[in-house]
Amino acid sequence: MKVYLDCLPCHVRSAISSAKLLTDNSELIEKTAKEALIKASGFAGYKNHLELYRDIANIVKKNIEGKDPYREFKVEFNRICMDISEDLVNKIEKSEDWFDMALRVCLAGNSIDVMQGKKLSRGNLIDAINDAVRQKINTENINIFKSELKEAGKILYIGDNAGEIVFDKIFIMFLNERLSKKDKITYVVRGGPALNDSTIDDALMVKMNEVAKVITTGTDMPAAHLPRCSQEFKKAYGEADLVISKGQGNLEALLEEKKNIFFLLKIKCPVIAKIFNDRHSVDQIVIEKALYLQNGNSSL
Repeated sequence: MKVYLDCLPCHVRSAISSAKLLTDNSELIEKTAKEALIKASGFAGYKNHLELYRDIANIVKKNIEGKDPYREFKVEFNRICMDISEDLVNKIEKSEDWFDMALRVCLAGNSIDVMQGKKLSRGNLIDAINDAVRQKINTENINIFKSELKEAGKILYIGDNAGEIVFDKIFIMFLNERLSKKDKITYVVRGGPALNDSTIDDALMVKMNEVAKVITTGTDMPAAHLPRCSQEFKKAYGEADLVISKGQGNLEALLEEKKNIFFLLKIKCPVIAKIFNDRHSVDQIVIEKALYLQNGNSSL
């Protein structure tokens, strides 16, 4: 995806937030902020905003030695989601349409993101789930998604955030049981720390490996940006009959791909709403097919 001016403040803000989580040294934080601003000012030299994100993130790594600045948050978010997972499974089992409800629960997981300034809490999580259940989603899109899932041999499921990975696991559990997809789904996490995105540590914590094969993108970017991904990921991507792409980052990375991709996400900023030609608004949860976006059609 090209660099939008509206994305620049987000890139700089994430660099400053990461720096503050890693150190109390005001000089290092200020140095990081200044260098991030300078790098962002050269946005015209980038054809893809994910590459700009990578260079700004590397400024933080260069200036401040540290591991994963969001690790504690991710562990906490995973635990909160795991604590309510049994209730969510029961909710799906008791619903009139298990697929519709499981999909909405899955989408609800993309609705809370502290990178958007929302406070982490069980209450916010429950609110997001209730909102997802109430929202109107194109029924035809849901039916097409379900139909293609039934037919797909190999499914590549590219995850997004920590916490959300628990909702993904629940969805996969039902796909394995109700659509006989056991051993046909490969779940993807990031290859290293990238904001609050899931890594292999999160996958092991929530035991995603019990319901799907788990691999990484091979890159510490908050998206499956193919030029930076590992050969293992590219091979799985190439062999997949259907790709499930969660969240905005993966949409940005795979938007122009001519592949059987279903994008599942909550729209969290006007830039993404614009990509959908304003057919969806900020805060809406959507499911769209890649071909749909490429052709610019109003229906699948």
